[in-house]
Amino acid sequence: MRIDTLFIEEAALQWPSADQIQQKLRPQKTVIVHDHQEIFSRKKKPYLAKRHERDAIVAVKRGSLVKEAPPAYGFGQDARHYYFVHAYNCIYECEYCYLQGYFSSPDLVFFVNHSEVMAEMARVMKEQPSPVWFHAGEFSDSLALSHISGELPLYWDFFAQHPQAFLELRTKSVNLSVLRHLPPLPNTIVSFSLSGQRQAEHFDHGTPPVPRRLQAMAKLARLGFRLAVHFDPIIFAPDFAQDLEQVIIALRDSVGFTNIDYVSVGVVRFARDVFRRLEENYPDSPILARHFIPAHDGKMRYIRPLRLFILETAISLLKKYGYPEQKIYLCME
Repeated sequence: MRIDTLFIEEAALQWPSADQIQQKLRPQKTVIVHDHQEIFSRKKKPYLAKRHERDAIVAVKRGSLVKEAPPAYGFGQDARHYYFVHAYNCIYECEYCYLQGYFSSPDLVFFVNHSEVMAEMARVMKEQPSPVWFHAGEFSDSLALSHISGELPLYWDFFAQHPQAFLELRTKSVNLSVLRHLPPLPNTIVSFSLSGQRQAEHFDHGTPPVPRRLQAMAKLARLGFRLAVHFDPIIFAPDFAQDLEQVIIALRDSVGFTNIDYVSVGVVRFARDVFRRLEENYPDSPILARHFIPAHDGKMRYIRPLRLFILETAISLLKKYGYPEQKIYLCME
């Protein structure tokens, strides 16, 4: 991956991983800055500029290091769910991605103060009854650049020492170069976002094809890792059910349902700012062929009967091929 300019925040220089990231990225140019927000937030850059040029930033994460997740974010009604931010932005380009309207720049940001994040996790654990879940992958794929960012072994050690908490890594990547050298832990789950192959080919630009994601899952299952699946977001098309059915069969046959701890099902939705960016960035996208309306939560969604039809169809297909209904939950619904 070519990086034109790497900006390193002064405060990040004290962290060893800053130098490691620089060595692995091998940028054309390195610039030291006082505050990474001067580059990332104040100099606006179009989202699709990521196709032609890419800069990166190494920085210290400030503000909230661990945030409580919204309702219906994770599995288990009695659990408390949080997400933590190890990086900003993604190397992939999915047309429905909310990052296109969330940040003012598509540049990659690597945060290096992971010990402070883990200290905040420890504080949360003391205040919350078990079980507590921490999710990675909210603002950047949790595996795609893990060989560069280098934080996975740190979190693995932390969760090995805190078996009462759970870690979920959310990904579309098949980059197992770091993970395969770590021991499976009973409280760590690697969850893959899947969709029908037709949907992935239309909208998941630059991502590994669905068959390769299934191969990566099968490899992790053989190594003893716990796995989960997110069928989210499902985008309506006349053949969406057939498309989804094919990947469910492939998941059963190549990975095995006994190796999948839970499955989430969700329908495509957008914050209003993200929806406007979608219309600007992908005006001919088939996503826009279906009408969206403001829902009760302010998000742009399909009308309720269509959403229910999609969710019920997905759940019925999972049950048809033998996946237990009690291990399925509706994501952000």
